[in-house]
Amino acid sequence: MDIKKNKFLPFVIAIVVFVIVSLAYFSPVLEGKELFQSDIAQFRGVSKEIVDYRKEHNQEPYWTNKAFGGMPAYNVSAYYPHNYIKKVDLLLRFLPRPADYLFLYFLSFFVLLTVLKVEWKLAIVGSLAFGFSTYLIIIFGAGHNAKAHAIAYMPMVLAGVLSVFKRNYLIGFVLTAIAMAFEINASHPQMTYYLLFMILILGVVYLIDALKEKTIPEFFKGIAVLIVAVILSIGVNATSLLATKDYASVSTRSQNELKLTPEGTTKKNNTTGLSREYITEYSYGIGETFNLLIPRFYGGGNRENLGKDSEIYTFLKGKIGRKDAKEF
Repeated sequence: MDIKKNKFLPFVIAIVVFVIVSLAYFSPVLEGKELFQSDIAQFRGVSKEIVDYRKEHNQEPYWTNKAFGGMPAYNVSAYYPHNYIKKVDLLLRFLPRPADYLFLYFLSFFVLLTVLKVEWKLAIVGSLAFGFSTYLIIIFGAGHNAKAHAIAYMPMVLAGVLSVFKRNYLIGFVLTAIAMAFEINASHPQMTYYLLFMILILGVVYLIDALKEKTIPEFFKGIAVLIVAVILSIGVNATSLLATKDYASVSTRSQNELKLTPEGTTKKNNTTGLSREYITEYSYGIGETFNLLIPRFYGGGNRENLGKDSEIYTFLKGKIGRKDAKEF
């Protein structure tokens, strides 16, 4: 069969390759093993009451008494009826976790490279390189599954946006609407917020090009197509978004009714949300950005076994004074 004449065969080959590589990299999942993820362990604990109620009554509680003395279950674990975009997403994530997210990395980036007209064999290689980016792998260890989920759909959203700007309006509209619906469904607003910056930068570039080429009407036609696509993607996620918005109005991210500091003095600011220090506490530093390209540029994980022959082991052993220490 001539691959060049079959538009779908490269996708089939790519999917098979991505499935094999994903399962090979996380091969212990084939033995029924699970990767321990600290955040997921905490999630299972805080959501246990909800899960137990769901199993016993076959309905959603939408409230839990196990977090903060009682709170809505919207941001813990909540299933909504007729959330079909979530069902389709689960079909795409048919592999055991976390191999499913790795597969999504590959597939989504392959779609982007295909839109960019990269030859399909090189697109497969490029997708593998993207999926195995250092940061995209190490976040599995901490259990940042929602973040991985949202990042995985970013290239697909960009593929849709690029298609629209290239005046492939129908394909771009469909791809943007579906990919953006998946992106919002991943429930990681921070990553979606960062995606918005990429889209805005891309839009500015195409606006400048439209000004030079005198194709402003076509540019704004594309913008209109994207707006409709995004509105549809928001609409299919409306239930969860509206529930989250309702809860946000009474959370720490809204108006702070506490006017006194711990010392008893009256607050002069920070009464309308979280402080900058709080929201950036776990953000990457500027230097840490190189971790995206260079493994261990800022050191490794706190669970890594550095070995007895490492300088760190020798240093710590000498400082602590435990001459008979076997491991740290």
